[in-house]
Amino acid sequence: NQHCTYCIVPETRGHEFSRSIDGIVKECRSLADSGVKEITLLGQIVTSFGRFDIPVSEDGRTGFVQLLDAIAEIDGLERIRFTAPHPKGYGKDLVEAYGRIPKLCESAHIPVQSGSDRILKLMHRGYTAERFLEIIDQLREVQPTIGLATDIIVGFPGETEEDFQATVDLVRRVHFDNVFLFKYSPRQNTPAAVMPDQIPQEVKEDRHARLLQVVNELAQASYEQKMGATVEVLVEGVSRRNVNRLQGRSRCNKIVVFEGPAEWVGTIRKFKVTRAGQYSLYGEPV
Repeated sequence: NQHCTYCIVPETRGHEFSRSIDGIVKECRSLADSGVKEITLLGQIVTSFGRFDIPVSEDGRTGFVQLLDAIAEIDGLERIRFTAPHPKGYGKDLVEAYGRIPKLCESAHIPVQSGSDRILKLMHRGYTAERFLEIIDQLREVQPTIGLATDIIVGFPGETEEDFQATVDLVRRVHFDNVFLFKYSPRQNTPAAVMPDQIPQEVKEDRHARLLQVVNELAQASYEQKMGATVEVLVEGVSRRNVNRLQGRSRCNKIVVFEGPAEWVGTIRKFKVTRAGQYSLYGEPV
């Protein structure tokens, strides 16, 4: 139901609807009984779950946070993640959930799309850059080590150099661990496709390259800060880059590569970080 001006999804997927909490919990419990350690809740604007049919609780929890609490009660399940949210879904109850639900991983992928209020308004995003930064500050107050990722579009119709620099400034201010960076491309039958001041492709390419350099530099610094730290990793399988090693994800959603037996797959283990690569860490078992 979030009609961003660049997105065709509302036209192709229809209106939001939510499954029942009981049905989701039942499925999650079945997965946990089969040995699954981590659940990722997936939805189009997942933080809108239940907003039309699940009343806010007396203590102020929205339907989505009630769902998180219900899943957290499942024995054997050790980790909970979710994607993809919308910044408007990060109310007080969800921010506080990161501090009071031990199974909720300290990572968040929150799409910002632009750091310019003017462009955000043209995109019909429903928040300002200031509000987005306020959410980030609140999350870091609750979970100082939270891993943060986002989506950004450069070259949106009407984007000036000043607008672009506002996005660069926001990226530097937040210091994301990962940024999924896109060059705007028009989608048929969307408002943005017929907006004036479409950006030339060469300008999009230039802004994409400039911002990508900033993103990579900041991410590398973020990963290097983990040197010497002990991280808890869910072992997922063989490393994509080295078949002689295994890999998994930390609670902050960082990929960790290490040597170990195949029997470790599916288990949660601790590793000391010995090296930081590009968007990956390397560790030794503790």
